[in-house]
Amino acid sequence: MSSRRPFPTAVLMVPHLSAAFSLLGLCMALAHAQTVPELEAPIAQAPPRIDGLLDDACWQTAPQITQFRCVDAQRSVPTQATQAWIACDGNALYVAARCADDQMERVPATVTERDGPVWQDDCLEVFLMPGAPYYYHFGANLLGARYDARHGVGMPADDAEPASWDAEWQVASRREADCWTMEVLLPLACMEWGSARLEAPLRFNIGREQRRLAEFSCWPASGFNRSEEFALLRGVPIDPLRYGLLVTDVTSGQVIPGANRYTATIAEEPVPGAAMTVRARIRALPDGQEQASGIQVTSSPGSRVELDYQVPPMGGRVAAVFEYLDAEGRTRLSRSELWRVPAPVEAAVDLPLLYISDGEVRLAGRVSLRGQVTLDAALVSGDTRLSAVSVPVGPDGAFHVRVPVRDLQPGRYAVQTRLSAGAAAAPVLDEFPFRLIRGPLD
Repeated sequence: MSSRRPFPTAVLMVPHLSAAFSLLGLCMALAHAQTVPELEAPIAQAPPRIDGLLDDACWQTAPQITQFRCVDAQRSVPTQATQAWIACDGNALYVAARCADDQMERVPATVTERDGPVWQDDCLEVFLMPGAPYYYHFGANLLGARYDARHGVGMPADDAEPASWDAEWQVASRREADCWTMEVLLPLACMEWGSARLEAPLRFNIGREQRRLAEFSCWPASGFNRSEEFALLRGVPIDPLRYGLLVTDVTSGQVIPGANRYTATIAEEPVPGAAMTVRARIRALPDGQEQASGIQVTSSPGSRVELDYQVPPMGGRVAAVFEYLDAEGRTRLSRSELWRVPAPVEAAVDLPLLYISDGEVRLAGRVSLRGQVTLDAALVSGDTRLSAVSVPVGPDGAFHVRVPVRDLQPGRYAVQTRLSAGAAAAPVLDEFPFRLIRGPLD
């Protein structure tokens, strides 16, 4: 912000002038309100198959969006045309697009990671705002890499941290000779409605990034994140009894390998005393098997939810979905999270190359599991265990191991750790290799 003082200003008092300006401002506001585009989303009698083909019945009857304009000062017409469609049902919004390109061989697609910068490739972006204080941003490239974020209304778009909010949604795309196509499924349950946002109109914006020609276009707003210019989206059947559920004070626990606990407070419940299932679905990325756990709850404002769930023992990237299901099995509220889970044992030998005269190999590290854990260490050569020792683990998970090596021959060895956490869980094995050689004193 500038520190310069503003020039002094003179005020001319004219009778009724302030009232005239107020009336003018009101007229301008009404005129703006009347020019906000509206779009009626037709009900899909059957949900489209998310495969990028655009051959589903709902796209044949949905109104076509073709008035994309570049976000430059002239709002020029893009040279590469974009057509888009939107449909809906009681579970989701469906978006389709056909993006023309006369040099398809030069359409880039490189980003693969979740929440990566898909806008560095050609991509499609969808924005939804079911009332303040947030609007939601979904983007995907032709490889199916997905980015999503929750932005504060009136806040700079780059203030959002993608990792702080995630949703479970679907996308598929296809390359054709002269265009690429994309279909998107956006569940209504991911948008944290609550009573106040259910009363607000649903707003919509769609944008395309065309990298080769630097044509960035959208409809209807003059900028991708200009939420005040989003279109009004009509016709979406949002059931207030289903989506009026709102939870607060949400925590996912320690997010460490093994046992964890998800907790939340029911802040709003339009059907007090409703029976619900709260479920956690956990999967190690990229292709781990999903593990589900759930509890039955009676939902009322102020009630607490406590759900125990398991995180895969080997750590790494993990996807989690926490969802609230009604008695019919329909999702009322859903929240996804992506984690980088620490390995059960993170350690390193102090010297990976040792002289025999050094006398011992030292291993220091930390155990991420908590509770009743035991850690054993063994010196191994191939499949042969040469010695073993029980390792004390400190309250913070830290441990230190010292294993004598003075009587060994030169060669390749490893310190093998065996971590046990409860009788039901299989032990976790890790190996930390080192090489032993003769030194000047050997």
